[in-house]
Amino acid sequence: MQLDRGHVVAALREQGSGEAADRAERELGDLVDTRVQADLLRELGLDPDHRAQGGRLAVQGRRSEPAGGTA
Repeated sequence: MQLDRGHVVAALREQGSGEAADRAERELGDLVDTRVQADLLRELGLDPDHRAQGGRLAVQGRRSEPAGGTA
């Protein structure tokens, strides 16, 4: 799946990831192939697989608390 770099940058900025958004602007082309750029998208804190399944481009919770409590 391809998406516009601006969409990636906007998703990062919406989540308060300004440094990652700046990196995305520098390192991604105008069109982002989520399969080819999957590793970089993950480094930026994005979940490219979620978007490929038809969902909104999801920002991974790097700073979020663990889900589901303790086991």
